[in-house]
Amino acid sequence: MEKRGKKDSRLGFVIVPLRLLKSKRSQAWGIDLAVALVIFTFGILIFFFYTINRPNEAKENIDSLSYDGEAIADSVLSKGYPDSWNTTSVSTLGILSDNKINETKLEYFYTISTEDYNRTRALFNTRFEYYLSFSQNISIGGLEVEGIGNKPSSEKNLIRITRFTIYKNKPTTVYFDIWE
Repeated sequence: MEKRGKKDSRLGFVIVPLRLLKSKRSQAWGIDLAVALVIFTFGILIFFFYTINRPNEAKENIDSLSYDGEAIADSVLSKGYPDSWNTTSVSTLGILSDNKINETKLEYFYTISTEDYNRTRALFNTRFEYYLSFSQNISIGGLEVEGIGNKPSSEKNLIRITRFTIYKNKPTTVYFDIWE
C-alpha cells in the first residue's frame, strides 16, 4: 500500500505529493468550498440588507405614531364637529367649549369609546390604539374614571403626547398614549 504523504519532523506537517492534490477527491473538496462560499456570501448579503432597512421601518413607524397622536390630541382638544355634537351626530370628536373641557362632550366621548371603541378610532382616522388620561381622575356620570380608550399594559412603540387644558376650572394635564 502506498503512503499518502510523509511527515517532515523538522517542520511538523505532512508533505503531500503533487499527484494526490490533482486527484478527484481534491476536486470535490474544491466544489464544496465554492458552494459554501456562495451560501456564506448570500447569507451576509441578506443580513446587511435586513439591518440596513430595519432602522428605516422603525423610524417610519414612530413617525406615523407621532403624526396620528398629534392629530388625535388636536381633535380631542377642539370643539368637535358639529359644535354641539352628541353620540349619534358626531363627525369629529372634540371635548372643549370656550377653551375648557365640556363635561357633556367628555361624557359623550366616554360613552362612544366604551360602546364602540373602533368607531372612535374611525372618527380619529387611525389604525393605532389610543388611551386618553388626565393628571387627575375625571368624573363621568358621577363615577370616577381613570381614562378613555384602551389602557396600555406593556406595549412597545408607545408614544405619549402631553397637553394642558382646563377641567373644572383647574389646570389639568392630558396624556394621549398611542401605540400599535
